[in-house]
Amino acid sequence: MKRLELSLAVLGLILVAWGAAWIHAGRGPMRDVTLDAGPACPAATIRILEPSGPPRGSLIIFHGLGANRIVMLTNGQQFAAAGFRVFLPDGPGHGDDTAPFSLTANESCARGLLAALERRGEITPQRTVLLGHSLGAAVAVRLADDFLAAATIAVATAPLIPPHRIPANLLLVAPQFDMPPVRDTESRLAAAAGNDRAALEDFRQLRAFRLLPVPWRSHTSALFDPAAARAMLRWALDAVGATGVPVPTPSYRAFTGGWLGLLGILLLFPATASVVTRAAGIREPRPGPPPPQRVFSMLAWIAALIPAAIICARWTPLASLGLYGADYLAAVLLLAGIPLAIGYGGYAAHQRRTDSSRRSSSSPISGPICAIIVGLLTILAIGAWLNLQLTEAWPIPARWALFPFLFLALLPISLAEEFVLGDPAALRSLARAQRIALFFVLRGIVWLVILGGWLIGVSSALLPTILGAYFLILSIGQRLGADALRHRTGSALAAAFFSAILGGWFLAAVFPFA
Repeated sequence: MKRLELSLAVLGLILVAWGAAWIHAGRGPMRDVTLDAGPACPAATIRILEPSGPPRGSLIIFHGLGANRIVMLTNGQQFAAAGFRVFLPDGPGHGDDTAPFSLTANESCARGLLAALERRGEITPQRTVLLGHSLGAAVAVRLADDFLAAATIAVATAPLIPPHRIPANLLLVAPQFDMPPVRDTESRLAAAAGNDRAALEDFRQLRAFRLLPVPWRSHTSALFDPAAARAMLRWALDAVGATGVPVPTPSYRAFTGGWLGLLGILLLFPATASVVTRAAGIREPRPGPPPPQRVFSMLAWIAALIPAAIICARWTPLASLGLYGADYLAAVLLLAGIPLAIGYGGYAAHQRRTDSSRRSSSSPISGPICAIIVGLLTILAIGAWLNLQLTEAWPIPARWALFPFLFLALLPISLAEEFVLGDPAALRSLARAQRIALFFVLRGIVWLVILGGWLIGVSSALLPTILGAYFLILSIGQRLGADALRHRTGSALAAAFFSAILGGWFLAAVFPFA
């Protein structure tokens, strides 16, 4: 192990310990319960956060599409610190919930959840605040026809069919850099509600309203804006009659600790990869063949992806996986990846036959085995860590059962990608920079093809398009890890295995059951 790798590993362990301490410090009493919330979600999974003293009221948080209760944990902790008993449910098909997701089921589940909590005496409408983000905000607004809450706080409200009446004491949190349909929805709701009004008498009459613009924030980052958090806390306290209670400073220590620990785990990766490859007996791998022409590769990528997207819009061969949006995305990548992998694989094999100096000196299965070990260690460590504070990324058994199929579906295009990019060890500095640029171009082509299919109405793959930022983060992690393994093993197949493992885990953990 190199000295730099050892230093990074030590720093990584320090960051993990630091992050764990901050997560622990930011946690209060909490418990998980399972409730029957009706036919749409007969086993709803809920995390309940308890305040340090007698609760001033209740707060129920509805997450957005593709999110889960842990994503909203930081917001829940802030309201618990302000004296609310907080309920964090997983929507149908999300997180730990295995009920099939649909827009109708999501709303029905929310109604059933409120009814179940009210029957159990956990909440009373007059002391309950509803908070939602994105699709969860749309649900919270629409619940006004069935549940007269003390207040509703809607953050980045997704497009919705308006309820018959505006929710009582409505606060709309509007990020500056949000999608046009979301901003249109907020404008229509604001026009229906009228002018801002937030006097104490307005709260008592259940007619308070405010449209809160959040500058320099996007659809998701608005959830973690300190000024917006203080405004939401003040709104909720005023709605339940706690007007004299000062607003506590919103804490992001546990949230920051989650990111510190994640960075620490990533810093442990180089040492882990070196230990595993050394244990497998891989020494001084030889560089692979040069990549094919970049322009040709981009054209081939487009030529393979567009027909695959059209075919899968009419027939999704992986529909039996039952993952909302992920079955379509994985099927497109599989159908496009097979011909690409065959074509580029033949090119790489020809290059090796004509240049014996490029043949690997180690067993051809050593690299893939190392990739499997390192890949599984990576997703287990990151998944377990993210589950503490940031998101539900440790899949339940029903999701783990889908992981092998998703891995196999992503393997061909991951292998084709490695052949297209070539071995970085065989390239000079400028060529390596061009290689990384090509990687992002290829990933961008995938996203644009999926987005284009949705925009022109040939597919309903909404979720893969709105998760673009998360795909970018995943892509960066895949590239860094795959290149690290390729550098240590000299194997394009090993790098492809690693990318497919990370991609399969992401699809299995994030996308809801359908």
